[in-house]
Amino acid sequence: MQQMIGKILATYGVSITRKEEGVTYRGFFQPVRSKSWQYLEGNYSPLGEIPRGQYVYIGPAEVEVQQGDLLTIGGGSYIFRRVEPYWYGDEQIYLWGLCVEKGVNDTWGSQS
Repeated sequence: MQQMIGKILATYGVSITRKEEGVTYRGFFQPVRSKSWQYLEGNYSPLGEIPRGQYVYIGPAEVEVQQGDLLTIGGGSYIFRRVEPYWYGDEQIYLWGLCVEKGVNDTWGSQS
């Protein structure tokens, strides 16, 4: 199963660089449309507008990432706020994460 997921990420994913190690690999990275159930209400942003906020990450199980790690995708830098493995039976098949854009939402989730 992990090999099948790895092939999907390699074929359809975007190029991601983990800054701490300088490792480049492919994975999925998409903006989260809303922080709540508002997404289900049908409120959409104007065409072409990229919402800033949280981003969902799905990456290969063999590339270790953890909370606080920094990623580069395209011209942007993103910080992991949460990382969890996804298991299929006894096999870890990918990592799921939640990221925020560095410099824009660095304080997301912090207690002020």
